[in-house]
Order: sequence, then structure tokens, then C-alpha cells
Amino acid sequence: MVQCTEFQAVVLAGGKGSRMIDVTAGKPKCLLPIANMPMIWYPLRLLEQSGFTDAIIITSESAKGDISATLDKLGLSIKPEVIGIPDAEDIGTADSIRFIHDKISSDLVVLSSDLIANIDISDTIKMYRKNSASITALFLQTPKPPEDFMQPGPKSKDKQERDLIGIDNETSRMVFLASASDFEESLKMSTKLIRKHSNFTIHSKLLDAHLYIINKWVVNFLVHHKKHSSLKGEVLPYVVKKQLNKPKTIIEDKNASVIKMDIKKDIFRFVEENPIMIAEKNANELIREMSSFNDHSTDLDDAYHNDIIRCYAHIINGKYGLRANTVQTYSLANAMVHDWYELKTEGDLEGSSISPNATVKSTQIQNCRIDENAIISEKTSLKQSYVSNNVTIEPKTRISKSIIMNNVTIKEKCVIENCILCNGCVIEENTELKDCIVGAQHIVSLGHYTQEVLTDIDRLMEI
Repeated sequence: MVQCTEFQAVVLAGGKGSRMIDVTAGKPKCLLPIANMPMIWYPLRLLEQSGFTDAIIITSESAKGDISATLDKLGLSIKPEVIGIPDAEDIGTADSIRFIHDKISSDLVVLSSDLIANIDISDTIKMYRKNSASITALFLQTPKPPEDFMQPGPKSKDKQERDLIGIDNETSRMVFLASASDFEESLKMSTKLIRKHSNFTIHSKLLDAHLYIINKWVVNFLVHHKKHSSLKGEVLPYVVKKQLNKPKTIIEDKNASVIKMDIKKDIFRFVEENPIMIAEKNANELIREMSSFNDHSTDLDDAYHNDIIRCYAHIINGKYGLRANTVQTYSLANAMVHDWYELKTEGDLEGSSISPNATVKSTQIQNCRIDENAIISEKTSLKQSYVSNNVTIEPKTRISKSIIMNNVTIKEKCVIENCILCNGCVIEENTELKDCIVGAQHIVSLGHYTQEVLTDIDRLMEI
């Protein structure tokens, strides 16, 4: 494996899971288990396989200790540096990058801690290098859920967010980016865009992986341009739109004072002042003078239309992934993760991985993962489920297609199907749960429950 030393890697792990508080109460979202591995393991593993030897993880100050302790146990070769941001600050993803700007000395690979995708990003990096890009964004195919997939909890009324991504069919330039919710019935394109990029496609079903390769000058721009808070919602659309413009020419006037002019507000100044971009610009201009290279054939304009800001979209075809940022996608990640990853299987029961420190007395276990210090009593049946640390399952209980987090107790004669049981909850005996979510530390009394969220409301309000 070739080491990737020209980029720094940043994993954004500060999200509190505001769209899935039923399962994140009392636990950092990035530590939620997916196939019994903490969510943050997946983006770190992706970086490790891509040749990165270290990464910066940005999280909240309150979660820093738990995340550091978890990372120490994962056995990854990549070395993470966990940086906590004070919880009192309500900041976005661009703010997070701005917060650590003094640690950034090169171009960045930025990705979200909730990206679950077993992919190779080497071609994405090649596209960025080849075109001396400002930003290159990665897009994936949206996975199709299994036919029998059912989201635990009440049926969601939230519509899935859709992006409208305009990609030049010849050059892969990202020429348009917006949320579909910003438009009602029609989509209008500027004449300047159509004239400059006459052959592009608007995609509405691609998944923005929230993996971006960002030029160092963009970070410098963010430091001085503090009005942008979100990378995806504000910075990317702004930079994509600026591709259509040209740098302003400043004409010196001896009779006019230009002392009050704040050229730092002009994004093009950051490109032009970047030493790497200056060197590349001089080299590229020399190459173009000596060759007939052009990145497009639809007109006679110079290569890249002489744009010094260039954004690209890399679509990995035939590979799927998702962002586990809702209850639905979190559940789907657990249901499909074995199709994307070769997770180690060990133990003597069919298709299951059982920790040597777990006590398993049942012989009816199929396609499960059981972690340390779990106690599985005799006369129990477990199928297609994930059992985390320190879980106790008492006799004559049947469990299928469920996620059971740490320190859960399930008493005798329970039936649990397609549920999420959060940390420390207790299921009393003879209880039946189907398609339910049980919140952290909650005690479920005897009864039959279907498509419910069973939790302590006061606990959710603390979040």
C-alpha cells in the first residue's frame, strides 16, 4: 500500500445526531455500533486502506474522552488526533475546519464520521491531482434496501433530502449544486453557465458521500470569510458558482486611495496568493503553449476555460454507500454492512462472530456478532442480530434482526424482532417488541409493542 503523504485527513465527528435522538441520547453519534463496530471505525478504515497514516478527528469537548478511549481499542494502524471543540459553540462543518486551521499545512481530505462505504478513493485523488482542482467531491450510488427491510420505530414522515448536481459530461466539472428543496416546479439555469458548459447532466439520485478533497487555499479563504458555516450547504455551492466568474482587475489610480479596499473578501485573491497554485499555473501555462492539450472539445476556449477555480465531481459506479445520519439509514447500514465489508467471522456457530470472552450457552445462533462479556443463556434463539458488550439475555427468548447496545438486559421469554435496544435498557420478561426503539436506560414493562419509541422523554430533552 502506497502511503498518502501529500494530504491531511480530517474526520468530522462533532454531530449530535439531531435527526436520530431516539438512539443517540447519552452517546456520541460517531460511537453508535454498526455491526458491533463503532461508526467512526468505517471512515478511519477507509482512510487507512487509502494510504493515510494519521488523521485529525474533530468532535465536541464532552465526547473527546469517550472517542479517544474507543479508538485505543480498535487496533487500527492509522494514528488519530482527537480535537475537542467547546460544547457551548454551536458550529457547523466549515466552522470546525476553521477551528483547526493552524494545524492544516496542506490540502485536505475531509469526510464525515457517518460515511459507511467500502470504497477506494484513489481515483478521486487522481482526478483532483490531474486537474489541479479547488474541490473534488465524491458521489456514490444510493443503495436499494432489501425487500424485507423495515425501519424500527414509527414510520418516518421526513422526506429524503435530494441534491441537484450538475456535472459536465466531458470533463466531470461540477458546474451546479443545490438542494432540490430550494426549487418548487422548475429549475432555471443562468445563460452564462449554459454558454460555458453546453453539455452537462443534472443528477438527482446520487448520494453526496460528504467526502471532499479541498485545496489549502479554500481553508485560507474560510479563515477570513467567516459567514460560511457549512461545507456542504454554503461553501461548496459558493465555490462552484464562483467558477463562472473571473478575477477582478485592480487598476491603480494615483489620485484615488485604495487603502480601505479589503481585497481579502475576494475569493480569487486566495487562489492567486497560494504558492502551490502559482507554481502550477506557471508550469501549466508553459505546457499548454507547447502542446494542444484541452480538457474539452465543445468549443475553442483554452483548457479549463482559463478558470483558476475548478470543482469536480467523481462518481464511483458500481459501489454503494450511505450516511448513517437518520434512524432509517442507521438501521439500513446494519442490515447491509456485510454486503460491503468482509468483517471477520469467528466462532463455531453458523456465520457468527463470537468474542472469546462471551458466555454463549445457546446453540441456536445464526449470522450474529456477539461482543465481550455478553451472556447468552440456554434455550434462546438469535438470528441476524448484533449483541454488544455486557449484554445479558435470559432463557427462552427469541431475537431476530435487532441491534442490542451495551449493558442491555433482556429477561426470560421475550420476543424481539427488528428492534434497536439502546445502552442500559431493560426488557422485562414475557415482553414482545416488533419494529421498536427502546431508549437508553429505559425499562420496558410487560406488554406487546409495535413500531413504537419507548424512552424517557426527559432524557431526550436533555439532548
